[in-house]
Amino acid sequence: MVIIASVFLLSCADIRPHTTTHKTDINAQQTNTTNVKYTCTRNTKLSVNFTSKNNEVEKNVAIINGYGKQSIILPNKTVASGFLYSNGKYTLRGEGDNATWTVGRMASFQCSVDDKLPSHKDIK
Repeated sequence: MVIIASVFLLSCADIRPHTTTHKTDINAQQTNTTNVKYTCTRNTKLSVNFTSKNNEVEKNVAIINGYGKQSIILPNKTVASGFLYSNGKYTLRGEGDNATWTVGRMASFQCSVDDKLPSHKDIK
């Protein structure tokens, strides 16, 4: 009798396979990310993840790490050449290995990939 009751209860139970999917796994499958490390003036180092959906060529978000304690997410803006990511307060603009990092009304930081900062005479 106990066995019959157990079988009956188990047959009524809603037993579904349990699958756990990590959010990072889903994001990794849906996005294409390129990491670039910039060395900037005033002893600032930025790690930038340029991210887009896998089916898009243009990178539509830049995630900035290294300026403050939290990541800064900047949307892509259309420009004639180079790249521009800005949310109004923070702006990353550049072309090739050189970039300019601007925070509000502060003087801009000049940045370059691989510690190749432009000389002071090249900074505009």
